[in-house]
Amino acid sequence: MRIVTHTQVPDCREQWNALAAQVERPQVFYTYEWAQAVLRAYGDSVKPLILTAHREDRLVGAVALAQDAASGRVSFLAGSTADYCDFISASEDRKKFVLLALQELRRNGVRQISFANLPADSASAPVLQSHARESGFSIFSRPAYVCAQVSLDSNEKRIHVRKSARNKLRRFVNSAGDRDFVVRHHSDFVEVDREFGEFTIAHLQRFLTSGRVSNLVRSERRMFLIELARQLSASGWLALSTLQCGGRSIAWNYGFRYAGNWFWYQPAFDIEMAQLSPGSYLLCEILRQAAEDPEIQNVDLGLGDEGYKQRYSKSGRQTLHITASSPAGKVLGVVRYRCAELVKRSARVEQGVRALVAKATQVQQTVASAGTAKAIAHYASRAAKTLIGAREVTFFEYTKSRRSPTALNLQPLSTRLLARAAMEHENDAQTLRYFLRSAERLNSGNVSGFALTTGSGTPVHFCSVSPYEGFFLSELQQLLKEPAPDSVMIFDCYTPLSRRGNGYYGACIAEVANVLLAQGKRPWIFSAAGNASSLRGIKKSGFVPRFSLTSRRKFFFATVSSSDLKASSPSQFDLYPAA
Repeated sequence: MRIVTHTQVPDCREQWNALAAQVERPQVFYTYEWAQAVLRAYGDSVKPLILTAHREDRLVGAVALAQDAASGRVSFLAGSTADYCDFISASEDRKKFVLLALQELRRNGVRQISFANLPADSASAPVLQSHARESGFSIFSRPAYVCAQVSLDSNEKRIHVRKSARNKLRRFVNSAGDRDFVVRHHSDFVEVDREFGEFTIAHLQRFLTSGRVSNLVRSERRMFLIELARQLSASGWLALSTLQCGGRSIAWNYGFRYAGNWFWYQPAFDIEMAQLSPGSYLLCEILRQAAEDPEIQNVDLGLGDEGYKQRYSKSGRQTLHITASSPAGKVLGVVRYRCAELVKRSARVEQGVRALVAKATQVQQTVASAGTAKAIAHYASRAAKTLIGAREVTFFEYTKSRRSPTALNLQPLSTRLLARAAMEHENDAQTLRYFLRSAERLNSGNVSGFALTTGSGTPVHFCSVSPYEGFFLSELQQLLKEPAPDSVMIFDCYTPLSRRGNGYYGACIAEVANVLLAQGKRPWIFSAAGNASSLRGIKKSGFVPRFSLTSRRKFFFATVSSSDLKASSPSQFDLYPAA
């Protein structure tokens, strides 16, 4: 057996896939098509390192790896996309192939390798755990994820799954009333491409409303799924399942049917139809059909510990994270893992650590964007104001509609619109945090919002609107009392970084104020007194300054005072926070 190193996936599709079919439990993730799709989508950011094993002219082993250009660390090429990763070969060749591959990597100067998502029941696992030292590596193996599974390897199990799925489907249909549901499974690329846009938006929406950013926000991830669909559809292994209601898709599963496995890989559903449980209906229908198909032996629900999976599965497949490194690297890995396990024992401690990590990441991003000196000055100023200092906030009222010609449009803010905008700003962490904040408010039902869009529908500015009464002003830590009935507050106005400098802020708040006035509301807005650009935009938009609030803090004590700014304005009562 000889090892050959490649910097691209070699041209050996038929031999590679024939070899993948010989693995103990074949998976679509091991196929030639999967490796090709990863490279075509992520080729600009990964350095492929493909090792193949040969006996004369016959391919007997293959492993797709990638090397980080900066650290030199090697990992599975499909590690961030595949639920299972492995060395592929016949079981009898596995030990020799794995050891020769490790030796080859060692000779090439590789000092650290991360084997993530390796199935614990793979023939590769005991080789790495017990024999990798022969290649000069120290090994640290730890449990990773458990993939929930629904086994159909006996007639009794099929009967049970089919009966359970039918009962659940019947309940869904009864609760849905007169609606008709239709499930389809698409394997043709044209059909998949037609559904992909709505599938993406639905996935982004669902994640935003749960306080997370979907991986589909990344153009590389979307490109990967499209390329994978193109590759797998030719082999008939792709299964994009859709649930349609009234001719419209309301749930999706980007999945696969391969070697007796039906894979629940990346599901999504329309959150506006959540009351119908469309995702659960689609999963139940897949389980029912799988139980009736003698070629399907297993429905794999994939990585992730979502609670709903446990309601359908009675078993799971354990994966491992195995690291091959130096003795010092092993010690560091063990310490990190033990500390993480210790933290997870307390939900409160884990939440605190995550908050600290998030804050550290935010500080790092500030330093990267503004520079070390400006970042230090920024945080020092914030710390000083927190302990000793004064903060003044000016409040403005909009009393008369002022129309100005503009090519921009105002739209009600929705999670769907936020999902579309998130894809445009995938690399802008600050803007993505704003979208998460906005989605959380929209999901609460107490706050509405607006977006200013271009003629093509691209959002360029966002803001939220809330009742004035009881509005919490975080800048001064105060609850506000409305100055008059039907007063509303325009707040948290935001222009994405790439769109700033075009006057969108002023245009948006003026349009929003006009809409609110037409609804019989009294629009208000506020700004820090020292924010010159914000004050300028507010005044140019037709807002009139009414009063200001000043908080003076001395360590743990704070007092708030108010002052009128427009003596000629009509007398107002109860302008200030409740005592």
